[in-house]
Amino acid sequence: MNTAFIVYDKNVEKANFCEDGVRIDKLRIYVAEAELGGRAYNPRILWTRKQAVLIEVVDSDGVCGWGECWTFDQSADALVRFIQTEVRPAVLGRDVPSIEGVWQEVWSNSVLSGRHGMTAAALSGLDCALWDILAKRQGISTGEAMSRGAPRRPVPVYASGGLYLKGGGLAELQAEMRGHKLEGYRCVKMKIGALDFDQDLERVRAVREAVGRETGLIVDAVYSLDRAAAERWLPEWHALGVEAVQAPFAARDWDSMQWLNRDCGMPVMVFEAESRYVIFRALLERQAIGVLQFSPIAVGGVTASLALIELAERFGCQTSLQCSSTWLAEMIALQIACVNPSVRHVEMHRFHTMLFEYAEPAHRRLKAGCVELGDTQGVGFAVPQSCVREFEVGLPDLATNSKSFYI
Repeated sequence: MNTAFIVYDKNVEKANFCEDGVRIDKLRIYVAEAELGGRAYNPRILWTRKQAVLIEVVDSDGVCGWGECWTFDQSADALVRFIQTEVRPAVLGRDVPSIEGVWQEVWSNSVLSGRHGMTAAALSGLDCALWDILAKRQGISTGEAMSRGAPRRPVPVYASGGLYLKGGGLAELQAEMRGHKLEGYRCVKMKIGALDFDQDLERVRAVREAVGRETGLIVDAVYSLDRAAAERWLPEWHALGVEAVQAPFAARDWDSMQWLNRDCGMPVMVFEAESRYVIFRALLERQAIGVLQFSPIAVGGVTASLALIELAERFGCQTSLQCSSTWLAEMIALQIACVNPSVRHVEMHRFHTMLFEYAEPAHRRLKAGCVELGDTQGVGFAVPQSCVREFEVGLPDLATNSKSFYI
């Protein structure tokens, strides 16, 4: 082992040197896929299937690490090809003087390509895999590698579900949400915005009745409301004890977000698919965010997540980590949250659950609405390769008709 890994703390003032010697020897690309039946939907999407792009990095000593890339398209083809042609050639065979150095080098390419979102998604998988390797080389968890010995904590999680179901009524919705509460969740999230106001209000009231007043409730409008609709909703949200509204308005409507969050006192939770630090900073400066929400696998991995958590802390704002794909993404988010107390909660999806059946049972066990990770090596989850397809050069959907899911 004869090169160096440098781990920067959140202030990027000190560096913790690990054992000398790592080179990126292999970068493998995999795709996991789940058929979702075409029954569940939100205001924007009818879910027929979901794909997840996963990256395995192997270092020059044979230590492997896993990461995941944000995948929210009809097909993963474009992202897989981007990793094959733009990311893997840039890093394969390279010494890794620091994870931050690799991060900055890969991200700098987006200045010319203009593909900021795709770069951030691809970089997320690479970055998380490098952090996984780093922690394994030290014999500690990824969370401990981030914190340099700071104590871990149980991670608050919330159950994310409450989608619309073709042929499903209020009784089915109530049974779902009551089930989450019985599992031990102390907060749940549901969708609104796909039906008319009176029907959606009936759904929210039904969920509140099912889970009781002691259970937290978040509503996700999936960018479907305008200010007039929000004005009609506002007294009902307050009366029903809604603790935050996720993605209430179009992503460009910052004025309405500022109005709802700052002027109306209803916390706005955004943006799960945003990757740009400058956008989050601008929204925080405008007091348009009540809970800074992001997905670690969309923003650029662990390195970018730590920077965003620190940014939110400077504005006195908590963060919430979004997850809606595989158990690997859940474990990455849990590792980040367990050593960062300002993370309010982690989304535990109850619909998008790829590879959940391979999770360590203890990591899915709830106590007082929280998950305790215990001791792990690295991120604490290795993807079963029998459950995914590798794409060295090919593409998942090339020459096939992917299923359209946009409503």
